[in-house]
Amino acid sequence: MYIFALLFSTITFTSCDEETISQLLGEGDTVEALKQALSIGAETASTELGKEDGYLNDASVRIAMPSEADALFDVISALQKNQAGRAILSALDIDEKLGETMTTLINRAAEDAAPKAVSVFKTAITNMSINDGKDILFGANNAATTYLHDNTYNGLVSAFNPTITTSLGNVKFGGYDANEAWEAVSSIYNKITDYKATSTGQLAMGALKIASSDTYNKLNSIQAVNTNLADYVTGKALDGLFTKVAVKELDIRTNAASRTTDLLKKVFGQLDEQ
Repeated sequence: MYIFALLFSTITFTSCDEETISQLLGEGDTVEALKQALSIGAETASTELGKEDGYLNDASVRIAMPSEADALFDVISALQKNQAGRAILSALDIDEKLGETMTTLINRAAEDAAPKAVSVFKTAITNMSINDGKDILFGANNAATTYLHDNTYNGLVSAFNPTITTSLGNVKFGGYDANEAWEAVSSIYNKITDYKATSTGQLAMGALKIASSDTYNKLNSIQAVNTNLADYVTGKALDGLFTKVAVKELDIRTNAASRTTDLLKKVFGQLDEQ
């Protein structure tokens, strides 16, 4: 959320006080301009992220796999680097592309849910009062983050989670839907544990220890994958959404060409002059 804290830092001025700015702009205009700016930010973020590859191809919001799954595929990558490791992968019949497939699927689910955010944001923005606007305008640098988080987060979770839960079962890639891929990811830990308990597995692990003690130790230290996938993707999708809203808001604050209404030009143009 740090980027969003920067969003309103450009409107904290040392050259004039709150009363002077309020007199210049008028409280009603100030609040309406903030509403317009936030509405544009919300619509832009939802539209951009709702497109195919909206999350997947944007490094700033791309959703990675949960950490324990990431660690698992780090081990798989290490096993691919020597003959003893490749023998273990072959015996376990692990889909080496499953990590890439899983990442694509969870980002697709987030993209499917993104348009649901617009109405939730707009409700909170519409309800912004003059006091809310003044708090945002003259408050701490993270005042906007606090306002939007407090007034939209629960609603966004409610809007996103059911859609993402459905999408995880519907979106297909690489021969899996997301739930099937996640089940396959989760099962790898059990497959490895069961394999190591066999005589063949013990011999293979011995060969791996000789070939690469580091990979051997990584394989022994992996944890079971227990993350609730829908909750995880929902949280990460919302992080990405707030990041994109912040980028658009900062653009409106600092780039006159992005002020697309007369009121935005009036209010933010006046602030530029102070």
